[in-house]
Amino acid sequence: MKHKKPRKFIASLLILLVVSALFLTGCGSQNTEGSSTTKDGKTTLVMWTFVKEHADYWKDAAKTWNKSHPKQQIDLKVSVLPFAQMFQKLQVALNSGSGAPDIADVEIGQFANYTKNPDNVPFVDMTKELKPYLPNLVKARVDNYTVGGKIYGLDYHVGANVVYYNMGIMKQAGIDPKTIKTWDDYVKAGQTVKEKTGKYMTSVETNADSVFTSMVSQQHSDVIKDGKSNFSSQVNEKTLQYLQDLEYKYHIAKQTEGGNQDNEQYYAAFNKGEYASVIMPAWYMSRMVDYMPKLKGKIEMTPMPVFNSGDQTSAGIGGTATVVTNQAHDQDLATKFVVQSKASKEGSLKTWTLLGFDPINKQVWDMPQMKDPNNKYIQYFGPDVVDTLRSLIQNGQVGTLSYTNNAYPTVTDEFLTNGMPKIMQKDAPVDSTLKSVDENADKRLVSGK
Repeated sequence: MKHKKPRKFIASLLILLVVSALFLTGCGSQNTEGSSTTKDGKTTLVMWTFVKEHADYWKDAAKTWNKSHPKQQIDLKVSVLPFAQMFQKLQVALNSGSGAPDIADVEIGQFANYTKNPDNVPFVDMTKELKPYLPNLVKARVDNYTVGGKIYGLDYHVGANVVYYNMGIMKQAGIDPKTIKTWDDYVKAGQTVKEKTGKYMTSVETNADSVFTSMVSQQHSDVIKDGKSNFSSQVNEKTLQYLQDLEYKYHIAKQTEGGNQDNEQYYAAFNKGEYASVIMPAWYMSRMVDYMPKLKGKIEMTPMPVFNSGDQTSAGIGGTATVVTNQAHDQDLATKFVVQSKASKEGSLKTWTLLGFDPINKQVWDMPQMKDPNNKYIQYFGPDVVDTLRSLIQNGQVGTLSYTNNAYPTVTDEFLTNGMPKIMQKDAPVDSTLKSVDENADKRLVSGK
C-alpha cells in the first residue's frame, strides 16, 4: 500500500500536467510572448515596438495582409513598450531562449547589441525573401542590418537629413533658404536672423548626436575606424567645433530644450517660433504635423549645406529595423509578412502615407500617391517636399555611418556621456575632450564593459 500512493500521486500529477499543457495551448493567443492559432484559424503573431505610430502602421499592415492572403490569416497583437524597458526585456528573452515576441522593432543604435556573434544572431535571415525587392531598395539602409552577408532586419525609412526653415522668421530676416549652400553661409544667415528678428537660427543638442553625426557622414567620415573610436579625427573635431561655435562664438544657437530636438518640450518651443531652423531627418515631418500645428504651410525644406566641395547634401540618420526573432513560432509566415509589408511598393508607400517617412523602395517615389493633395504631409509641407527628398535619394546624396558595427553602442555611449555634454554645456575644449572620449571608449571595448 505504501508503494501504491506514490504511483497514484504520480499518475494524477501527469494527468494534471497534460491537462495544464492543453489548457495553456488553448490559451496561447493570450500569451504576449507566444503565438498560436485562434478559434477562427488565424495565426497569432506577437510584436513589440517602442513607437505608437509604428504600432498603428503594423495594425494596418495586418489588415492588408489578411485581405490578400485569405488562407494565411494573421492575428497581430502589438505591444508598445517604453524604449529602455523594451530593449532590456528583449535582450533577456533572447539570451534566455524564451519569452521573446515573434516580431520586434530594433532601433538602429541597439542593433549591434544582438549581432556580436555573427554565427549566432537571434533573428531570422530575411535575405531569400527580400531578394526580389533588393534592386529597388536603398542599399545603405539594407547594409545597416546585414551581418555576414545575411539581412536580419528591414528599416521603415531612408532618414534623409534636411534643414527645416520657419519661413515666417526667414522672410522677416529677408533670407531665401535656397541661397544657403555652405555651413559658412548658414552662420552668416543666422547672424542676420538674430540681428533682424532676435530669434536663434537653430539649437544645439547636448545629449543627442543626430546633427553632429549627419555632418560627419556628409563629409564621408565616421565615428568608428578599424573597430576603434574615431571621434577625435580631424574632420570630426572640426565638425564639433563648428557646432560649439554656433553657441559660444557666433551666439546664433542655444542649447536645446530637453537636450535633444526630438521631445515634446522642444516641439513646443519650435512651434512658438523660437528658432528659424532645425536640422533633422525626413522622419521629423511626422513630429511637425503632430506637434507643431501653428507652422502648417510655413515650413520650407532644403538639403543640408556643405563644408567642402564634394560633400554629400544629406545623411541617413536614425532608423529602426523590424526583425523576426529566432523564437517566432511560424518564422516563414512572420518573415513573409514583414518583408511584404515594408519592401513591396504598396507597403513602402504606406510608410509615407501613414507615417510621413521617406520610403526605402525607390519605385515609390514616382507614384502619384506621393503627391496626393489629401495627404496630411502634403497639406502641411506642400508637394515640393517630395521632389526635394526624391532628388536626395535618387542622386545618392544619403550616406551612412557604422551604426551596426559592434563597437557603435560603446563608443556612442562614451561620447554622449562624457563628450557631448561637456563640450556643449560647459564649453570644454573640443580637441582634448574628444581624445579622452576615444581613449576611454577603446579601453571599454578591450575590457568588454
